[in-house]
Amino acid sequence: MSEDEKMILAHEPVPGYPKIFAFVLVIAIIHLGFIFLRSLF
Repeated sequence: MSEDEKMILAHEPVPGYPKIFAFVLVIAIIHLGFIFLRSLF
């Protein structure tokens, strides 16, 4: 393959993925906060 050629990895977007990712992220932050608060007391 020469340097002029580019490989493209494309896929169709998954509907609903950003909402699920945000939900899991919020749950993870709350969980870590809970663990941190328990370690203080």
